[in-house]
Amino acid sequence: MAVLVDFDGELLEVVAAGGLAAAHTAQIRQAVYDGRLLRFPDPAWRCAYLGAGEEKACFGVRDGDGRMFVLEVIDERTYLNGRFVGGAYFGDHRVPGLAGVPKSARATVGLRFTGLVKARQWVHGHEWARFPWRPDRRSRLDGLLTGYLRLVLGGRYERYRRRYSDVHERNVMFEVRPAGAKGAPVLARDLSGRIRLVRVGLQPIDLR
Repeated sequence: MAVLVDFDGELLEVVAAGGLAAAHTAQIRQAVYDGRLLRFPDPAWRCAYLGAGEEKACFGVRDGDGRMFVLEVIDERTYLNGRFVGGAYFGDHRVPGLAGVPKSARATVGLRFTGLVKARQWVHGHEWARFPWRPDRRSRLDGLLTGYLRLVLGGRYERYRRRYSDVHERNVMFEVRPAGAKGAPVLARDLSGRIRLVRVGLQPIDLR
Protein backbone atom coordinates (compact mmCIF):
# COMPACT_ATOMS: atom_id res chain seq x y z
CA MET A 1 0.00 0.00 0.00
CA ALA A 2 1.49 3.33 -1.06
CA VAL A 3 1.22 6.12 1.52
CA LEU A 4 2.54 9.64 2.02
CA VAL A 5 5.30 10.22 4.58
CA ASP A 6 6.58 13.57 5.83
CA PHE A 7 10.32 13.91 5.23
CA ASP A 8 11.31 17.14 6.94
CA GLY A 9 8.33 19.02 5.51
CA GLU A 10 8.30 17.30 2.12
CA LEU A 11 5.53 14.76 1.51
CA LEU A 12 6.75 11.77 -0.50
CA GLU A 13 4.98 8.57 -1.46
CA VAL A 14 6.47 5.32 -0.18
CA VAL A 15 5.80 1.60 -0.21
CA ALA A 16 7.25 -0.83 2.31
CA ALA A 17 10.43 -2.51 1.05
CA GLY A 18 10.24 -6.30 0.91
CA GLY A 19 14.00 -6.69 1.27
CA LEU A 20 17.31 -4.98 0.60
CA ALA A 21 19.90 -5.44 -2.14
CA ALA A 22 23.67 -5.09 -2.21
CA ALA A 23 23.28 -1.47 -3.31
CA HIS A 24 21.31 -0.75 -0.14
CA THR A 25 24.04 -2.33 1.97
CA ALA A 26 26.66 -0.10 0.36
CA GLN A 27 24.63 3.03 1.18
CA ILE A 28 23.87 1.95 4.76
CA ARG A 29 27.53 1.27 5.54
CA GLN A 30 28.40 4.83 4.53
CA ALA A 31 25.72 6.47 6.65
CA VAL A 32 26.54 9.42 8.90
CA TYR A 33 24.49 11.23 11.54
CA ASP A 34 24.04 14.99 11.44
CA GLY A 35 22.70 15.31 14.98
CA ARG A 36 19.10 14.83 13.84
CA LEU A 37 18.86 12.52 10.83
CA LEU A 38 20.93 9.93 8.97
CA ARG A 39 22.58 11.03 5.74
CA PHE A 40 23.68 8.82 2.84
CA PRO A 41 25.93 9.24 -0.22
CA ASP A 42 22.93 8.95 -2.58
CA PRO A 43 21.10 12.32 -2.40
CA ALA A 44 17.86 10.61 -3.49
CA TRP A 45 17.71 8.73 -0.18
CA ARG A 46 15.58 10.47 2.44
CA CYS A 47 15.34 9.95 6.21
CA ALA A 48 12.63 10.51 8.84
CA TYR A 49 13.17 10.25 12.59
CA LEU A 50 10.81 7.71 14.15
CA GLY A 51 11.84 7.74 17.81
CA ALA A 52 14.35 6.50 20.36
CA GLY A 53 14.50 4.56 23.59
CA GLU A 54 17.18 3.56 26.05
CA GLU A 55 18.96 1.23 23.64
CA LYS A 56 18.49 2.53 20.08
CA ALA A 57 17.14 5.21 17.78
CA CYS A 58 14.96 4.34 14.79
CA PHE A 59 14.91 6.09 11.42
CA GLY A 60 12.65 5.52 8.44
CA VAL A 61 14.63 5.51 5.19
CA ARG A 62 13.23 5.96 1.68
CA ASP A 63 15.48 4.82 -1.15
CA GLY A 64 15.59 6.40 -4.59
CA ASP A 65 12.77 4.15 -5.82
CA GLY A 66 10.37 5.07 -3.03
CA ARG A 67 10.82 1.89 -0.99
CA MET A 68 10.77 2.43 2.77
CA PHE A 69 12.54 0.50 5.50
CA VAL A 70 13.73 1.16 9.05
CA LEU A 71 17.25 1.39 10.44
CA GLU A 72 17.66 0.70 14.15
CA VAL A 73 20.87 2.44 15.25
CA ILE A 74 22.04 0.62 18.37
CA ASP A 75 23.85 1.54 21.57
CA GLU A 76 25.34 -1.87 22.40
CA ARG A 77 26.22 -0.76 25.94
CA THR A 78 22.53 -0.82 26.88
CA TYR A 79 21.06 -3.05 24.15
CA LEU A 80 18.66 -5.67 25.51
CA ASN A 81 17.63 -7.19 22.19
CA GLY A 82 14.23 -5.55 21.82
CA ARG A 83 12.67 -7.28 18.83
CA PHE A 84 10.34 -6.48 15.95
CA VAL A 85 7.97 -9.35 16.75
CA GLY A 86 6.43 -11.09 13.75
CA GLY A 87 8.05 -8.75 11.23
CA ALA A 88 11.04 -9.12 8.93
CA TYR A 89 14.64 -8.13 9.63
CA PHE A 90 16.78 -7.50 6.56
CA GLY A 91 20.22 -7.82 8.15
CA ASP A 92 22.80 -6.30 10.50
CA HIS A 93 25.48 -3.84 9.44
CA ARG A 94 28.61 -2.31 10.91
CA VAL A 95 28.68 1.39 10.06
CA PRO A 96 32.04 3.05 10.87
CA GLY A 97 30.63 6.57 10.59
CA LEU A 98 28.17 5.90 13.42
CA ALA A 99 30.60 4.36 15.93
CA GLY A 100 31.03 6.47 19.05
CA VAL A 101 28.53 9.09 17.89
CA PRO A 102 26.13 10.48 20.54
CA LYS A 103 22.49 10.87 19.59
CA SER A 104 22.55 14.33 21.14
CA ALA A 105 25.81 16.27 21.17
CA ARG A 106 24.51 18.36 24.09
CA ALA A 107 23.70 15.40 26.35
CA THR A 108 26.28 14.17 28.86
CA VAL A 109 24.48 10.84 29.23
CA GLY A 110 22.20 8.90 26.93
CA LEU A 111 22.42 7.07 23.64
CA ARG A 112 25.85 6.79 22.07
CA PHE A 113 25.79 4.79 18.85
CA THR A 114 28.37 2.01 18.60
CA GLY A 115 28.16 1.33 14.86
CA LEU A 116 25.72 -1.60 14.91
CA VAL A 117 22.71 -0.98 12.66
CA LYS A 118 19.81 -3.36 12.14
CA ALA A 119 17.65 -2.99 9.03
CA ARG A 120 14.04 -4.11 9.24
CA GLN A 121 10.63 -3.87 7.66
CA TRP A 122 8.79 -0.54 7.88
CA VAL A 123 5.26 -0.50 9.28
CA HIS A 124 2.81 2.26 8.51
CA GLY A 125 0.89 3.04 11.68
CA HIS A 126 0.62 4.78 15.03
CA GLU A 127 1.55 3.95 18.60
CA TRP A 128 -1.00 2.24 20.86
CA ALA A 129 -1.12 5.48 22.86
CA ARG A 130 -3.18 7.27 20.19
CA PHE A 131 -4.72 6.58 16.79
CA PRO A 132 -5.13 9.96 15.06
CA TRP A 133 -8.05 10.91 12.82
CA ARG A 134 -5.48 12.82 10.78
CA PRO A 135 -1.70 12.32 11.19
CA ASP A 136 -0.66 15.98 10.97
CA ARG A 137 -2.58 17.32 14.00
CA ARG A 138 -4.61 16.32 17.03
CA SER A 139 -8.37 16.06 16.76
CA ARG A 140 -11.35 15.51 19.03
CA LEU A 141 -11.97 12.30 17.08
CA ASP A 142 -8.64 10.79 18.17
CA GLY A 143 -10.03 9.62 21.52
CA LEU A 144 -13.05 7.98 19.89
CA LEU A 145 -10.93 6.15 17.31
CA THR A 146 -8.36 5.06 19.89
CA GLY A 147 -11.05 3.82 22.27
CA TYR A 148 -12.77 1.84 19.51
CA LEU A 149 -9.54 0.20 18.38
CA ARG A 150 -8.47 -0.61 21.93
CA LEU A 151 -11.84 -2.27 22.50
CA VAL A 152 -11.55 -4.39 19.34
CA LEU A 153 -7.82 -5.17 19.58
CA GLY A 154 -7.41 -5.15 23.36
CA GLY A 155 -7.43 -8.94 23.66
CA ARG A 156 -4.39 -9.28 21.40
CA TYR A 157 -2.62 -6.46 23.25
CA GLU A 158 -3.17 -8.28 26.54
CA ARG A 159 -1.74 -11.48 25.07
CA TYR A 160 1.45 -9.57 24.25
CA ARG A 161 1.51 -8.23 27.83
CA ARG A 162 1.27 -11.75 29.24
CA ARG A 163 4.02 -13.11 26.99
CA TYR A 164 6.55 -10.25 27.08
CA SER A 165 7.92 -8.29 30.03
CA ASP A 166 7.97 -4.73 28.70
CA VAL A 167 4.83 -4.08 26.65
CA HIS A 168 3.69 -0.44 26.80
CA GLU A 169 1.94 2.23 24.73
CA ARG A 170 4.99 3.15 22.65
CA ASN A 171 6.26 -0.25 21.51
CA VAL A 172 3.06 -1.72 20.09
CA MET A 173 1.67 -0.06 16.97
CA PHE A 174 -1.73 0.22 15.39
CA GLU A 175 -0.69 -1.00 11.93
CA VAL A 176 -2.62 0.67 9.09
CA ARG A 177 -3.36 -1.91 6.38
CA PRO A 178 -5.18 -1.88 3.02
CA ALA A 179 -8.97 -2.01 3.13
CA GLY A 180 -8.95 -5.62 1.86
CA ALA A 181 -6.61 -6.91 4.60
CA LYS A 182 -7.50 -8.36 7.99
CA GLY A 183 -8.13 -5.95 10.85
CA ALA A 184 -10.60 -3.53 12.36
CA PRO A 185 -12.24 -1.20 9.78
CA VAL A 186 -11.54 2.51 10.28
CA LEU A 187 -12.14 5.72 8.35
CA ALA A 188 -9.19 8.09 8.72
CA ARG A 189 -7.49 10.92 6.84
CA ASP A 190 -4.05 10.59 5.27
CA LEU A 191 -1.46 13.35 4.93
CA SER A 192 -3.06 14.56 1.70
CA GLY A 193 -6.32 15.15 3.59
CA ARG A 194 -8.13 12.35 1.80
CA ILE A 195 -10.49 10.15 3.86
CA ARG A 196 -9.79 6.46 3.34
CA LEU A 197 -11.22 3.19 4.58
CA VAL A 198 -8.37 1.15 6.06
CA ARG A 199 -7.98 -1.89 8.29
CA VAL A 200 -6.02 -1.71 11.52
CA GLY A 201 -4.14 -4.51 13.28
CA LEU A 202 -1.37 -4.67 15.86
CA GLN A 203 2.39 -4.85 15.28
CA PRO A 204 4.87 -4.99 18.19
CA ILE A 205 8.08 -3.15 17.31
CA ASP A 206 10.35 -3.48 20.36
CA LEU A 207 9.50 -6.30 22.76
CA ARG A 208 11.65 -8.41 25.05
